[in-house]
Amino acid sequence: MGGHRGGEIASALTVATVEDFMLNVFRRVEDFQTALKEAHARIMAEAASHPEVSGMGTTLTMAVSNNWRLFVVHAGDSRCYLFRGRQLKQITTDHTIIGEMIQRGMLKQEDAAHHMYRQVVTNAVGGSQSTVRVEVQEVDLQPEDVVLLCTDGLTDMLSDARIAAVLESEPDSHIACDRLVNEALKEGGRDNISAIVAHFDAAKA
Repeated sequence: MGGHRGGEIASALTVATVEDFMLNVFRRVEDFQTALKEAHARIMAEAASHPEVSGMGTTLTMAVSNNWRLFVVHAGDSRCYLFRGRQLKQITTDHTIIGEMIQRGMLKQEDAAHHMYRQVVTNAVGGSQSTVRVEVQEVDLQPEDVVLLCTDGLTDMLSDARIAAVLESEPDSHIACDRLVNEALKEGGRDNISAIVAHFDAAKA
């Protein structure tokens, strides 16, 4: 998490824990939640033992596909999108003060971009919360679907319409990522910008 000490340690611990569960433990969807809760506990224990990284935490947005079924595991303010039939749909919810205000009908989406609390994360792996809330989504995939995982450094700079235009016009995943990141940088690139694009092609299934 930006602005917090030890963020890279929290990220590494989370990736290692989730990877271990995926390779050695994973049998059902509920194991995703167990993996993130275990990662949360490891980060909290590490922070307790090393005061210099107290409060360290990380967000996680992960997608796993199996037999045309997509499982999305999420905690934080990064996002997963599904692009299908020229329509871009956000799969995850934003675990931020603003995201929660929008969900409760207290704030309109168009008023969120410049709100003073737009980057305050309310749910993460580690950090200051005693527990982590693990969001798990399941999506039935279709041929020609495109899945985008990205940080808020991208979505703060580019509108959904611009993201959709890139995904529609660029069939190569690597080039699509480069274009998205470069466009976000041109708009100011005020935060870390990361993107992963995956195309689901029936011919390759």
